[in-house]
Amino acid sequence: MAGMSGQALGMAGTIIGLAALAAWLGLAHSCDPATGEPVVAGRVTIAPNLADQVKPTDVLFVIVKRPQGPPRPIAAKRIDHPTFPASFEITNADVMVEGSELRGMVDIVARLDRDGQAGPAQPGDIEGRYAKNPTLPGGRDFEIVLDSVK
Repeated sequence: MAGMSGQALGMAGTIIGLAALAAWLGLAHSCDPATGEPVVAGRVTIAPNLADQVKPTDVLFVIVKRPQGPPRPIAAKRIDHPTFPASFEITNADVMVEGSELRGMVDIVARLDRDGQAGPAQPGDIEGRYAKNPTLPGGRDFEIVLDSVK
């Protein structure tokens, strides 16, 4: 770096900043090659030490939300009576707020919910996060491990 001029460092910072802004605005998101639509898909597993805590009445929620801002989800998928590993796919059809879409930086979280009610995690719920949060929609290889008891 000692050989880099201030101008080169400034240009690099500008490029990085523009890339981050493009990702946040959804200009750099990737889409499902088959449909051209943004998608968040993958599978949820449960940590081996928590596998015996799964009950037949549990509901699995996979939630997509913004990394900052209001805690309300952009989109979610409900899976009743999940078996693990559980596959999921979230598209713009699952968006919960009219006028929103899967674009820009997002966090992907999964929750094994004890009472089956959407909303904040309750004591006893088991959660996991995508290890590379925040990320961009567009992949089919999101892996989430349920590993944290609330």
